[in-house]
Amino acid sequence: MNLSEQLVLCKKCEKRKFDPNTGINCSLTGRKPTFEDTCNTFVLDVNEAEKIAAKDKVSTYVKEDSKESMWWVLGVVLIVIKIIWRFNRD
Repeated sequence: MNLSEQLVLCKKCEKRKFDPNTGINCSLTGRKPTFEDTCNTFVLDVNEAEKIAAKDKVSTYVKEDSKESMWWVLGVVLIVIKIIWRFNRD
């Protein structure tokens, strides 16, 4: 397990602490996580886990919606270009 995978778990732990210089650390050791597969002292912070899950759900929706919006904008731009081209041709 690499550091970014470890930090995903640490973000949901009650024992996390934030240091502006180093980021998320363990409040027990004061350092970045060093566990391999699981952390023996992990305690789920339910509120933070729910916030993270909600953000993931919203970001997934926004990504899908932005792709659809992009096609609408592209379609409108092409129609406007075609109208301008026709007026200039006549």
